[in-house]
Amino acid sequence: MKKSLLPRQIPLGVSFLPLPQAPAGGRCTAVFLLALAAVATPDPGWEHRSSRRGEIPSPPGGSTQQTGVVVGDFDGDGLNDFILACRQKPPALTWYRRTATGWEATIIEPALLSLEAGGAVHDIDGDGDLDVVFGGDWQSNEVWWWENPAPHFDPQKPWPRRLIKSGGANQHHDQCFGDFLGTGRAQLAFWNQQAKTLFLAEIPPDPRHAAAWPLTPILTNARPAGAPYIEGLSAFDVDADGQLDLLACDSWLKHTGDRTFKKVPFARAGGLILAGYFKPSKYPQIVTSPGDASGRVRLYECVGHPENPDDWRGADLLEREVVHGHSLQLGDFNRDGHLDLFVAEMAQWGRGPQRDHPQATAWILYGDGRGNFRRTELIAGHGWHEARAADLDGDGDLDLLNKPYTWDTPRLDVWLNGGTRPGARGTGTSPSFHGLVGLQLYSLRDLLAQNLPLGLQTVRNLGFRQVELAGTYGLPAARFRAFLDQAGLRPVSALFDYDRFAADPESVAAEAKTLGVQAAGVAWIPHQAPMDEAAMRAAAAVFNRAGEVLARHGLRFFYHIHGYEFAPHGEGTLFDLLVRETRPDRVSFQMDIFWAAHAGQDPVQLLRQYDRRWHSLHLKDMRVGIATGRFSGSEDVRSNVPLGTGQLDLPAILRTAQELGVQHYFIEDESPAVLEQLPLSVRYLESLAW
Repeated sequence: MKKSLLPRQIPLGVSFLPLPQAPAGGRCTAVFLLALAAVATPDPGWEHRSSRRGEIPSPPGGSTQQTGVVVGDFDGDGLNDFILACRQKPPALTWYRRTATGWEATIIEPALLSLEAGGAVHDIDGDGDLDVVFGGDWQSNEVWWWENPAPHFDPQKPWPRRLIKSGGANQHHDQCFGDFLGTGRAQLAFWNQQAKTLFLAEIPPDPRHAAAWPLTPILTNARPAGAPYIEGLSAFDVDADGQLDLLACDSWLKHTGDRTFKKVPFARAGGLILAGYFKPSKYPQIVTSPGDASGRVRLYECVGHPENPDDWRGADLLEREVVHGHSLQLGDFNRDGHLDLFVAEMAQWGRGPQRDHPQATAWILYGDGRGNFRRTELIAGHGWHEARAADLDGDGDLDLLNKPYTWDTPRLDVWLNGGTRPGARGTGTSPSFHGLVGLQLYSLRDLLAQNLPLGLQTVRNLGFRQVELAGTYGLPAARFRAFLDQAGLRPVSALFDYDRFAADPESVAAEAKTLGVQAAGVAWIPHQAPMDEAAMRAAAAVFNRAGEVLARHGLRFFYHIHGYEFAPHGEGTLFDLLVRETRPDRVSFQMDIFWAAHAGQDPVQLLRQYDRRWHSLHLKDMRVGIATGRFSGSEDVRSNVPLGTGQLDLPAILRTAQELGVQHYFIEDESPAVLEQLPLSVRYLESLAW
């Protein structure tokens, strides 16, 4: 049985602060985000599935104390899984692996461990898969990480458990990874509650064989405001300086050099804490919820300098106090491009047979991109603890995962956003079109250049998980990758200047590895118009050498067509010459379907003619009436229109590309109306059927 719910509307708009005057250089940000307000999106319905009805495997072992849960693609199949932590009875960790029809449960830590709430995921050993961290509770002075054995999963073998911390005080609530020191490599932050200390742990060079990780106390004698004990931890660039900061309970912490941090207390009361952009501004807004206490859910905005506590202003987001509001998540639940907020209460935290709070409520506050919220009530009478917002069924939207702490346990609940779209494998896919759809970040170049965290959040809000890069906006590659990781975006490929490949392809390979991409390419061959044979032959030589160098590093080289390559040459085109002169095992191509059509080519025919050479496609539609058959490689950007509304035959192109095995598709929209058009393009792809 599947229960579908529509949230109850609370007819009260909440505006925590009026929209301020845009700062110098901030007008572009406001225009970009406000453009999204024109895209009307209905609220999703929610399909409830529960282990109580057999729709999810019941947690094994019978533990009635479910402490933590983390979400990630642990098997690398493109679908999110989750790992449940329990104490009181073994097993300590159970992995819920997503399948085509639901989930299957595998015990990965059979021992009895006293695990605390929290948990974090990161590729700790650098082997390309996600490992997991949990800390011990009030009975334990240890913090552990479990090594993901991918791709060799054996249900009879537990994941290897490694030590991070042993000794000192007990109880470790909340963990968070990020490059807080600016070293190009992530560190682990965690609360040691009984020590009242926030520690920073640096990953050893060989974490599999390290006895323990080097620890630095970065905040000591912590005294939380308005909460029984210290909790809450996350990462965001609070002061918009291009460096990740820590958010901890009622404060944010700025790295000031070496391993020292400046604490900036700003919140009236502490607890769970997350940051994001709910409106156009230079600095993000910060949300706090009381966690293991009763109190207000508040949203804080900086109206001056973020390092000055007095320059932060807060306002309540709900009319009443929340009771043990131990679930707080941010995300775009209705896929309108604006950040929303989920908050929910616990029903039971005591050890008695009755619920402590029978009317525990869960709310979704839908943001409008201007700092206003429309509050809806998802459900009352259903307890929540450590809920997670993530795409749990692979259809491209945010679902909700709940594992109550002690209420009616053992149990698990999943709330599927709008149900599961049939045949979907992510944002932009449909029952017919199964391509992995990402975004070329050049589409949001102006927004990213002005405010990188806001731009990346916007990309993620629109539903994209995979991206193609075109520059790092002035940041070193490692720091840019840290921002991508923090935003939940996976870089698949990247474009670099032709001259860098010609002069030093090794440096490109090194940067591509740091960025974490699978392929590196060129999008423009320097030439005097019109393109000629000599320039094309010279480019072929550069591409062959680049492909050779990249292959030694496990990377693929590709060239992105721009239209001028199709100028006539002999009995064919200059592109035919380029294909002949480059090695098939070292040089691939990326078809921009707009530029192929602009040059008078039929993308379908071109796909079939060189079927084994296409690495990926750029999806871009052309306004009806734009003349084709030109080799300029340039056009008015206003000629970019939402997919499916222009003159290209998208179904035929995508069906052919899919038949030929093209793996990656990136929407690229250079229009000034990009933020209005991107949601329409995604919806079009999701509606395709053939």
